[in-house]
Amino acid sequence: MKTKILTGAFAFLFIVAISAYAQSDPNIRQKNLQKRENVKSNRHERIDKRKPDGIGRVDDRVGRRSDRIDRKQGRTDKRVNRRKGN
Repeated sequence: MKTKILTGAFAFLFIVAISAYAQSDPNIRQKNLQKRENVKSNRHERIDKRKPDGIGRVDDRVGRRSDRIDRKQGRTDKRVNRRKGN
């Protein structure tokens, strides 16, 4: 008799646990999707604050890159001239 009660109680708890997990899984997935959406919207808000006129980081980076290339070329020219003896 006790084993039937224990088995029934175990089966009941098992079923309750599975149904609770099944219900929480979409909730967890939904919560993670909501977090990701919040992160994306916050990121876009920061980008809009940083460059309200549409002039952004990419334009600055291109300018800085050309300056870096010029500086590197200057160092290369000095090294080549030193090796040639000029």
